[in-house]
Amino acid sequence: MLFQLNIKNMALIKELNIEFEEGLNVLTGETGAGKSIIIEAIDFILGGYAASDLIRNGEDSLMVEGLFLLAPPEKELINSLNSDIEIVDKEGALLIRREVNKKGRSKCWVNQRLINLSTLREISTFLVDLHGQHNHQSLLDPSKHIDLMDNLGGDKIIKYRKELSDNYRMWREKSKKLFQLLKDKEENLKKIDFLKFQLEEIDKTSLVKGEDKTLEEEEMILKNAEKIIETMEKANFIFCEGGPEQVSVRDSLNEVSADLGEIASLDRRIEKIRENLKEVGYQFEDIVNEIIKYKDEIDLDSRRLKEVEGRLNLINSLKSKYGSTIEEILEYRQKIYQELEVIDCSEDKLKKLNKEVNSLKDLIATISHHLSINRRKIADDLQKMVVRELEDLNMKRCQFKVSINNYKDNNGIEIEGKKYKVGPKGVDNIEFMISPNVGEKLRPLARIVSGGEVSRIMLALKSILSEVDQVPTLIFDEIDSGVGARLGEIIAQKLKALSQKRQVICVTHLPQIACRAGRHFYIEKYILNNQTGIRVKEMEGEERVKEIARMLDGSQMGEITIQHAQKMLDR
Repeated sequence: MLFQLNIKNMALIKELNIEFEEGLNVLTGETGAGKSIIIEAIDFILGGYAASDLIRNGEDSLMVEGLFLLAPPEKELINSLNSDIEIVDKEGALLIRREVNKKGRSKCWVNQRLINLSTLREISTFLVDLHGQHNHQSLLDPSKHIDLMDNLGGDKIIKYRKELSDNYRMWREKSKKLFQLLKDKEENLKKIDFLKFQLEEIDKTSLVKGEDKTLEEEEMILKNAEKIIETMEKANFIFCEGGPEQVSVRDSLNEVSADLGEIASLDRRIEKIRENLKEVGYQFEDIVNEIIKYKDEIDLDSRRLKEVEGRLNLINSLKSKYGSTIEEILEYRQKIYQELEVIDCSEDKLKKLNKEVNSLKDLIATISHHLSINRRKIADDLQKMVVRELEDLNMKRCQFKVSINNYKDNNGIEIEGKKYKVGPKGVDNIEFMISPNVGEKLRPLARIVSGGEVSRIMLALKSILSEVDQVPTLIFDEIDSGVGARLGEIIAQKLKALSQKRQVICVTHLPQIACRAGRHFYIEKYILNNQTGIRVKEMEGEERVKEIARMLDGSQMGEITIQHAQKMLDR
């Protein structure tokens, strides 16, 4: 519901705050007092036209705020509009603020988050239905008529709608995939051949991560094997073998060690040197063993060298095509493998997908047909109920019809031998049609000109649809235009009944409506410092009795009128 409305610098309003409540709220006042400005302010925060000439004289901008308190179902509906952000907070509060400056530039905020105008208008359709000479009337939007009709059908229709929506979505997705596969089949076949060639070229090499580094090291050794062997043999000769003219290093170390042993007792320091020399000897033996082992293992294998060079050339050839390292080549291999999986357009896959598409199409046709049959039954009942409601509202010759149309489409779904255009809600296009006066043709609700007629028709429809229509706040302007006392009483009763399920805000001149309100606001003009303003006052006690009396008998009301007003309020 709309809990609070704050208006600043709009038309004659300097600053005005109104706090509404659940149930029936009425705005009354003399003709021209400014009640319509308050309705314009509500229209403004719902995304209505923002003209800079609405700004109060002497001010640079105007601002309107509306605080809405929403029940869980309404909160979920609005939050479902955007999966990225929570529009309504956890407590169900929704604060809308909108400003416009002298240049005509408008800005909108929802719960302190800046949004664009189209988003505001989308959100507002779930908040308020404004009935009168304004644009926020959900029943004047033909696209919503089918939803209202289906909600009247109860769980059976809702179940059909859910099944249809799910299957329609899958049908569209699979049809799009099938169309794309067929369209690109020839191109994909060429691409598949190329990708398979690349995949085979990579796979047949059986690459192993890091093997190129290992092979490069082996190649370096094989290319320099002769030099390595020569050097190792020379080292072995010097270290171990020696000759007549050259004593080996091993023999020299042993000789020095023996000599030091003979004089070690002469000085402790010599013994220390001898011990260190022994340690050097042990390390020397380790080195000699490694040289001998390495020399024995090294091989002048020209055949192996050719194998290594050939393998490296193959790997480098792949690197020039698919990546600078073996890791990159293997990553590329995985990528083209997955691509092959995606674009594989084998005949079996095409046949399977085509079968699924046709099966879903048949199921959609069946569900759509059942929906159409049930909708026509619901339409008959709705037409009778609306006509009865309109008769109560003194529109006795008014005609109301639910127009249900289907459009042929050669590419659509087949029902009873004919092909129709289909959507997620079926094959039916539904619009409410009306003829308020005798001799007039049925016309769409959106083309009704009279604000009073619009409001009364909407009151009739809302009375019937109140159980299924989820908009929490209804605003009626001009609903009592040209209405007498008897009809006023009927309208008042219907508004009061409607306010048991929805918040209702009504601008009225009828005391029958005003006396039934839970909250009654009086709007009046004032002059301060040679400038006109508008203020609002909640009417209670004797003030409310006098206002009801004024509405009954004008400013010249007497004691009898006041007593009558009190009786109306007591009743």
